[in-house]
Amino acid sequence: MSLRELTLRSEYRSDGADLVADFYTPCLRHATRYWRAVGYFTSGGLALYAKGLATFIRRSGKMRLVTGPCLARDDIEAIQRGYEARNAQFLAGFSESEFQTAARDRLALLTWLIAHGHLDIKIACTADASEINPRAIYHEKLGIFLDDTDNAVAFAGSLNETVGGLLSNFESIDVYLSSEDTQHRVQQKVDNFKRLWDNATDRLKVVDFPTALTEELLSPQLVYDTMPSPDPPVVVEPEEAYLPRGLVLRAYQQEAIDAWFANGCRGLWEMATGTGKTITALAALAKLKVEKAPLFVLIACPYKHLVDQWRKEAEQFGFEPIVAYESSVRWVPQFNTALVRYNWQVCDVVCAITTHSTFIADTMQKLLSKLKRAAVFVADEVHHLGATQSRQKLPEVFDYRLGLSATPNRWFDNEGTAALKRYFRETVYEFSLRKAIEEGCLCPYCYYPHLVELTDEELDEYKNLTDRIARLYRHANTDEPNEALERLLIKRATLLNKAENKLQVLEQLLEDRNEPLHHALFYCAPGQIDLVLPMLTDLGLRIAKFTAEESTTERRELLEMFASGHLQALVAMKCLDEGVDVPSTQTAYILASSSNPREFIQRRGRILRKAPGKEHAEIHDLVAVPPQAYRQYPSATFAAERKIVARELKRFNEFAGMALNKFEARDTIWELVEDYDLMGTVGRSS
Repeated sequence: MSLRELTLRSEYRSDGADLVADFYTPCLRHATRYWRAVGYFTSGGLALYAKGLATFIRRSGKMRLVTGPCLARDDIEAIQRGYEARNAQFLAGFSESEFQTAARDRLALLTWLIAHGHLDIKIACTADASEINPRAIYHEKLGIFLDDTDNAVAFAGSLNETVGGLLSNFESIDVYLSSEDTQHRVQQKVDNFKRLWDNATDRLKVVDFPTALTEELLSPQLVYDTMPSPDPPVVVEPEEAYLPRGLVLRAYQQEAIDAWFANGCRGLWEMATGTGKTITALAALAKLKVEKAPLFVLIACPYKHLVDQWRKEAEQFGFEPIVAYESSVRWVPQFNTALVRYNWQVCDVVCAITTHSTFIADTMQKLLSKLKRAAVFVADEVHHLGATQSRQKLPEVFDYRLGLSATPNRWFDNEGTAALKRYFRETVYEFSLRKAIEEGCLCPYCYYPHLVELTDEELDEYKNLTDRIARLYRHANTDEPNEALERLLIKRATLLNKAENKLQVLEQLLEDRNEPLHHALFYCAPGQIDLVLPMLTDLGLRIAKFTAEESTTERRELLEMFASGHLQALVAMKCLDEGVDVPSTQTAYILASSSNPREFIQRRGRILRKAPGKEHAEIHDLVAVPPQAYRQYPSATFAAERKIVARELKRFNEFAGMALNKFEARDTIWELVEDYDLMGTVGRSS
């Protein structure tokens, strides 16, 4: 988790923000260090953001506090108890139950944080108060959040670390980010705090709390003299694996959860891409944890970047995921220890997130066979696990099972689909793309198919391949896989995807645009991307490729540049099909299409994610076909070609049927429908 992921305002004021919920809590959940310097501090103020602190300390977060000497008497005693416990060294490690108990009381929380080394306090006094003004006090107010990679969020303003400051008073703070042009302000405040902490600030004397206590620098009664009343006790509910604060499930998400529970917590969710399957699943797990604890949670995703996305979201629900992929030396000891502790009832909740490939590997399978208590398995993009090798590794050890996919049925694999439904059970909830658009979960779109004719050379190869395919079809046993037929089908699909004239049509479409291109995606076939990139560059577009060759860090940076508009477009292959969020996409150009329903449905759903200012999306679909002169005279391979076009028309219908311009889209392909005598498959506007 990184502070760069947060969207923060430059200013927070009491008239338009909840300082704890909108600023403190999200920053603490993404930080590993919190440095604070204030004139006044109370345990009541600390307790107000205990929910954010829960995540902060799970990640070994450290807080440094510099405050003035005016402290409430009970706070002084609580701080003293904390340092005494730390020095006695009888408190060690993080205990969820201990923290939850402490978090219920402001003084116990203060003691616990100091005892466990998560909080250190120093006292600042004005060293020359007697010479200038005997009543002068330390009254500064600044704060800094930092994460593991030194990203920083700094703030300054009127806010004290008290209940009055955080909850009751009218306050304001200015916020500065190290990732923006305010970086110099952030560095200045970091340097100021370091000097303060090291007692290197002119006119101030800064000492640790035990020294301040010994030298009698504290003023326990002054709190009551300068404030109307001491801060009231604040009881904080412990953070638990349930809905994060501020999250309200949509009606359809709650319906999906209810349907799963009604089916014994087994089943498939068939939910359109972009409708929040991850959040819905985590909410279901949170409910299951509350109702069925103890619980061992295993989540499996097809790709590593999806594991990382799930981890971030799971942490918001109070889980502490073990990330299990790549080198087993890194994750197996942690996983095995958690498993042993769970089996022996030392802990009641374990969460692990892994990739599909790691899940089906022998190492993971052997570990899972040791499970002795209740367990739940969540499979993201569950259709992948229907492959022959994967479905044989679905263990029976899981009491509860949930499969997620926009399209769980496997294309041309009835056996794999049936195996998934036997293991997870049938679809218990369906939320279609049409319904998602109607209910405003996804944005509407316009669909523009463009027929691109093959060149003479491509047509010769197309006819040759189609003839060979037709002959194999006549002799093939439809119940058995035919590798030779599969190879020819792939070869012909590649020919159509990489048709030469697509580049000319694409270039013309871009030149004919009435407005500058922005937030656009170009989907290409392997090899085609090297032709598209220079063409787009020659048109003066700011572009970059997004493929498997780029590292995780590079991909994240590319997506940030794309979202901000610094890049006008990304040129990709299949990397954007599953699990990569690009909600800012306005326009998509599909040069490499697929008749596999799962692929084109997921691709479309990814383009339709909502974003600020995005009223609708545009999809341009470039489809290679034989020249019309060839189509109008039936050939020996007409029947085979007709089957190809019929499959393509299923995709046309799927895209056009829900488009804002569906009649215009269908008229565009009507000539193809007539040439192949497929009038019954597509409805015309007239």
